[in-house]
Amino acid sequence: MRKPFFLFVLLIISSILLGACASEEKKEIVSSAEKFAANYVLEKYGVTVRFTEYKFSPPDLSNSLGLHGYIEGNKKKKVFVFVNYDPLSIETLSLPEGISKKPNSK
Repeated sequence: MRKPFFLFVLLIISSILLGACASEEKKEIVSSAEKFAANYVLEKYGVTVRFTEYKFSPPDLSNSLGLHGYIEGNKKKKVFVFVNYDPLSIETLSLPEGISKKPNSK
């Protein structure tokens, strides 16, 4: 009687630990993607962005996530960046009207 209960408890603890590791990995992915995207927008467009939300794409489709945010200083100027996180690259970028690339950026 004790053995099935012990195995059940062990399974629950293992699941919790694995879940915690997975969520920590996701936090690291989000953090590096946000830094990469913010730096890209600053270098190419000369504006600072703040990200407020993210959503991962289904892992069987791509290693990407969407970042939603705004231009610093004006929360009404919305920003969206779709980032591939393995390897880091910008897939799609949506900025408010009137923001264009800096002349010396490619």
